[in-house]
Amino acid sequence: MTDEIKKPAKVQHPMAPKGKKARPPKETSAQAVVSFGNINITSAQFVKAATSLKGLPEERLPMVAFLGRSNVGKSSLMNALMGKKDLVKVSSTPGKTREINFFKVNKTFYLVDLPGVGFAKVNNAKRDQMSEFIREFVEKCKDLKGLVYLVDIRHGGHDIDMETVESIRATGCPVLIVGSKRDKVNQSELAQGLRKIRENFDLDANPLCVSSLKKFGLDYLWERILEALKS
Repeated sequence: MTDEIKKPAKVQHPMAPKGKKARPPKETSAQAVVSFGNINITSAQFVKAATSLKGLPEERLPMVAFLGRSNVGKSSLMNALMGKKDLVKVSSTPGKTREINFFKVNKTFYLVDLPGVGFAKVNNAKRDQMSEFIREFVEKCKDLKGLVYLVDIRHGGHDIDMETVESIRATGCPVLIVGSKRDKVNQSELAQGLRKIRENFDLDANPLCVSSLKKFGLDYLWERILEALKS
């Protein structure tokens, strides 16, 4: 993760979760192989959910985490990347995820689902608790290699998105900004959305954009994820 990574100095928006009991691991090693460019997804497995650093997976593997507003399409994107329809739970109620969920891919690395920014239908005390855990995870998890931050391409980013990304960059964690819901816009709206994201997040070039529905851009996103995992 290189082009879009910047590390401004100040921290404004702390982020994190307390959640429900972890689901039992769901083995999917027998799944059909799914290919994206140079990567083949041969297995994807839910390992556990954590509500503190003590709950991280025992097996030490490199990680890339996903974050964004509660309704940005994070769960759908992660399912598309892993070639599964329902491995990451997609809820009609934004903000339902209240813990950090770990998914082991190809038995060699984790994709990590963080609670959505904004935490819909969560009271202030719960929001602060969730925010603090996410912040602690980003700052202290030594296996975290980078973070993919999703921004709805139709809106170009809200204040809370910019504050959150600034906070993460300040920790030194590489951040890749990705525009989601490419299938929801036409060419004119796409150009406008990319320009807004580039300006709002101080990027040197237009961000990568993806569509979980149309599988657009997933091969390029996997390239960036693999680069980060090797760093």
